[in-house]
Amino acid sequence: MTTPTLDFSIYGAEFASKRYNLYAALRQQAPVRWHEETQSWFVTRYNDIAKGLVGDDFITSPLIGNKMAAVDEGSVDAFDEIVRVISTWMIYNDRPHHTRLRSHMSRAFWASELEAIKPEIADIVGQRLDRLTDAPSFDFVTEIAHPTPALVLCKMLGISGDDVDRFIGWSDSIALFMQDFVVSPIPDEKISRDTAQAVIEIRDYLTAAIADRRATPRNDLLTRLISTNPESGDQLSDIELMNQVIHLIFGGHKIPQFLLSNCLNMLFCYPNILEEVKADLSLVPQVVEETMRLESPIQYITRHAAHDLVLHGAEIKANDSVYFFLGSAGRDETQFNDPEEFRLRGGGKRSLAFGGGYHACIAGAFARMEVEVILAQVLERHGNLTPSYDPRQPTWTNNPTFHGLAKMPVRRS
Repeated sequence: MTTPTLDFSIYGAEFASKRYNLYAALRQQAPVRWHEETQSWFVTRYNDIAKGLVGDDFITSPLIGNKMAAVDEGSVDAFDEIVRVISTWMIYNDRPHHTRLRSHMSRAFWASELEAIKPEIADIVGQRLDRLTDAPSFDFVTEIAHPTPALVLCKMLGISGDDVDRFIGWSDSIALFMQDFVVSPIPDEKISRDTAQAVIEIRDYLTAAIADRRATPRNDLLTRLISTNPESGDQLSDIELMNQVIHLIFGGHKIPQFLLSNCLNMLFCYPNILEEVKADLSLVPQVVEETMRLESPIQYITRHAAHDLVLHGAEIKANDSVYFFLGSAGRDETQFNDPEEFRLRGGGKRSLAFGGGYHACIAGAFARMEVEVILAQVLERHGNLTPSYDPRQPTWTNNPTFHGLAKMPVRRS
């Protein structure tokens, strides 16, 4: 195999098709490298990323301001609505404000909440699978991976079944914006305006829903998240809560979708392991963890240096942009045996797919559990599925950071 050039574009065809070769070359030749196109430092080794994700050397609060600085002054107003929302998200705030937001929203993912929703997830995916009982073939992304996490979130939040299609539309709109905003040198004005309309609709919906639950509390997550005294500084205001729920809609829908499709595709790549797991569904958590390591649904996350520092001889200046490549960390040859191979490892070092430190994905445990329940149901009830495509060369989402299958036609063998 020829050594790839390190002067690549993350927006080009080479990155899309050879990202793991490029990661390996970076790990071995330049584990911390300045990337001119993105005006960022690329960090690719597991230990460097694991250390960088904890503590306060790398922060997230400058991200939106720095991104918006690249937008033409005449177009800034197109981003006002959506930037007002995402600037309040936990991911774009550092301590101590992050701590206040996280402590309130973490109740959505208490162990008791996760256990309570498990039967609901099984019931939802069961209903989706019932619809496909007589279908000789279907697209797994369209029928299962895309709608099921959205249906689960609707159930958790107490959103009416009549509103599920609207909810999925809102989620897809936010995902399109985030996929553009994170990776584009200059964010797209039209995408932002379209997403702003979705955000307005979500906020109107949640405003009515919060008022309804204050008048008549329900046994749902939205009721439990509403502050009893929203005007106090200790609790979240209604607008703060709505903005965090919008974040939950994006992360709680799209990331499980990508992870679930990646899991089944990985099993298709390794039919011997697929048969082993079908015979013993207790192995499903290992499948999920190993897939997160090999095909992370988030390939990289961005931070900014809080102060000047030196890493592997690279002089990183305060406010410099830094890309932590989670997709590279999972294949680090110094941390994993046979790092390019899918194996049921049964413990050991965990992937960094959901980040780390105080910015670690708040819904990470929930996403793992949700995908485990869905995948186990699929294998138990439809274990005879085979791919109608080449699982070694699937159609991936056209995005360098959010990584999953765009389509996945399957048939019954």
